[in-house]
This record gives sequence, structure tokens and C-alpha cells, in this order.
Amino acid sequence: MIESLVPVTFDQDDPRERGRAHGELWRQEIRALASLRVELCLGQPGVRDLAHLDALAASHLPVLAQTLPALSAELLGIAEGADLSPARIVVLNHHMGLCGIAASSVSTTIPEGDGGTAMYIAGPAGPVLGQTWDTNASAAPFVRVIRVAPRGGDVEHVCLTLTGCLGVAGIGRTGVAVTVNGLATTDARIGLVGPAVLRTLIAAHDAGAAYARLGALPRSSGNHYMIADGAAFHGVETTGELCVLTQLGPKAAHIHTNHCFDPVLRSREQLARGSASHHRLDSATTLYLQQRPRDVDGLWRMLGSHDGHPRSICSHLDLERGDLAAPRTCARVAFDLWSGCMRVAAGCSADDRPQVITLGEFVSRRPPAA
Repeated sequence: MIESLVPVTFDQDDPRERGRAHGELWRQEIRALASLRVELCLGQPGVRDLAHLDALAASHLPVLAQTLPALSAELLGIAEGADLSPARIVVLNHHMGLCGIAASSVSTTIPEGDGGTAMYIAGPAGPVLGQTWDTNASAAPFVRVIRVAPRGGDVEHVCLTLTGCLGVAGIGRTGVAVTVNGLATTDARIGLVGPAVLRTLIAAHDAGAAYARLGALPRSSGNHYMIADGAAFHGVETTGELCVLTQLGPKAAHIHTNHCFDPVLRSREQLARGSASHHRLDSATTLYLQQRPRDVDGLWRMLGSHDGHPRSICSHLDLERGDLAAPRTCARVAFDLWSGCMRVAAGCSADDRPQVITLGEFVSRRPPAA
């Protein structure tokens, strides 16, 4: 067990106070990560200078306030607690979306965003969902787990996240679990910061409601979402403008990495040179056929595979390129969708010491006869 992954509970009823507690607890870490992500953005095409980056980030704040006011208040609280501007917290939460908007404005290559390999398996003991979470290697020290459980309500979410971030993957007490993987699409626009989308999806009543909500939201940039609740599954590819259901069915196995399956979306896609997305999809498909995982243990082993290292499922492109801005698997997460248990580990699977987390009042959709 890694101490940084012991979940920290934020139980304040007021979302701004909840965010402020988050920002105060990890103030130094948030300020350090924000600086790293500003530096990454300033090196990307189309980002002219710091003032341009801050203005681009700030333009997302009214959309968040209008669409998801409680999450807007939480983000503003994080900024207050960390003693940073709200725009800098947007950069921390949404840096690759900002870079995608900037790159599209000058018609150049879209930068490689946060990636990973996501898998859903329907086994005899119930369905499980998980992913590797691959981002720039410099983010690894900032991986955390948060539990959002206001004292005066019946809401509870557990999220894999970074200090200062609303969440990157998670599960809610209603049974909805969501993984998110970046897609490099050319129609990025001003919209919701990605982690706010994740948080509102896991708050939905069920997977179908979460899928409908995703299609209606003013999204900013491309992502692939796996949405499951133990009875239903939706695999959805999105761009800033489009939302396409590409995978469906709770009884099948589903795998996705960081390129589009849908032919219309592929016309808006621009994979970075050297992307390992196709290689990881091939590796994951081969391993699935060889191993036929049937439960969370089997899924966990697949997510930790080093076959084809450094372009493996547990990715180490930073080692191949000698660059801390290149992707690395900074965490793995898996959800048992009938029990609500979340398994999470930071870093490389060679140092595997997972944390197991349970939700307090989980609504299971396990069939009575199962």
C-alpha cells in the first residue's frame, strides 16, 4: 500500500468549502503541479505566452459555472485553498485540452494527451472495469485518491485524481463507474474541463443516464469514455463537437486505447507521431485472447503487463524518449461493479502494492440469482 493513495475524504456540504479544504491540504503540491503543467503548455504550438494561456484557461470558467455550478464552486475553492488563480487550476485540470485548442488554431499537430488502456470484462463473478492512466511522467508524484461524501447528503464518489484535480476516473454510490482516455481530435473548443465531465457522469443514476448526460454536455476536447454500472455498458468516443457510441453490451469484453474506432471521428483525429496507441490495443487484445481474464485479478494482471516494454500496456514512453513530458503509466485502477470495490495503485506494476477502497452505501445491480 502506498500512503499517498489512502483516500482522503472531503465531507463538507458546501462545494466551495470542500474545494478549499482540498486546496489547503495539498497547497504546495498543487502549486508545483500547476507550474509543471504551465511549462508543458508553453512548449506547445499555438500557445503564444503565459498571458495567452491564462486567458484561454479562464474562458472555460463561465461554461463550468453555467453548466455544473457545484463543480465550478469546488474548482474555485481549490484555487482559493492553493492560493492560485482559478485559471491556473483550469490549466492543471485541462492542460491537454487547452493545448489542443491552441494547436487547432494554428493548424498544426495536436499534442499527445493523457492516455491509457481501458478494459471491461464480464466474468462469472460479475463485470469489472479498469484502465491504466498514462500522463506525462512528471505528474507521477501527485497521484492521489479522494472520497467526496458530503455529510448532509446521500452522495459518495471515490476518484483517482491528482492534487488540485477534480478526478480522472471514478465510481459513485449509484454504481456508475467511468474511465477516461484522451483522443487527439482537431475540433477542440471552449467547453467543460475534462475532470468536471468525469465527476458529473459518476453522479448519474445509472449508466444509461450518464451516457445521455455525456452527449448533452458542452465538451471541450476529444476523449473516450467507458461507462458501466454492473448491468449496462457504453463505450463512447467524443470530440469537442461529436459524441459516438462505439461499444455496447454488458456481456462482452471491450478494450480501447487512444485512437478512434468510428470512421467519422477518425476524420477529425490526428495521432501524434510515435503514438503507441495501436500497439497497446494489439497487445491488450492478444493478451485477452491468451489469458481470458474472468475477474478483477485477471484484469489487474493485464493492466500491469510489460509485454513489448516500453510500449507496453504498463507504459514507459518516457524511458524510451528520455523525456519527463512523455507518457508513463502513473496509476492503474479497477472497479468491481457488483461490489463497488475500487483497486488502485500508483506507478509501475513492478512495484505493485494496490489499495482496495469500498463505498459506504453502494447500490449494486447484481442480479438476485448471481
